[in-house]
Amino acid sequence: MPVRTVLVVEDSPLTRRMIRRMLEQHGSLDVVEAGDGREAMEILNSQAVDIVLSDLHMEPMDGHGLMAEMRLHPALAHLPFIMMTAQHCPDSIRRTIGDHSSHYLPKPFTREQLYAALQRSSARQAA
Repeated sequence: MPVRTVLVVEDSPLTRRMIRRMLEQHGSLDVVEAGDGREAMEILNSQAVDIVLSDLHMEPMDGHGLMAEMRLHPALAHLPFIMMTAQHCPDSIRRTIGDHSSHYLPKPFTREQLYAALQRSSARQAA
């Protein structure tokens, strides 16, 4: 898998830790963490990241706000983005997958589903 650095944006420390463990079990991924969209933008503006894995519902900047902000910056505009949420709202799904660099990952998910989403996002970026 070509992805090396994954930014996990999740306001729940417990969920962030669970996702980090799943990603670290893959063996070839570095994980960077942010607690919300604003913190994620600070990280994205200061270090290289290969893919963003973000929760939808966070304060003060949610996942859609983060995705929109990223698309305004040329260096971040085409970065693969996976939106995670436990709420399966059709409008949120359409907003997420309407962006060609984005994927939707419903919670809860397995390690295999997470790896598959990373693989799809990486393949789309390479194409």
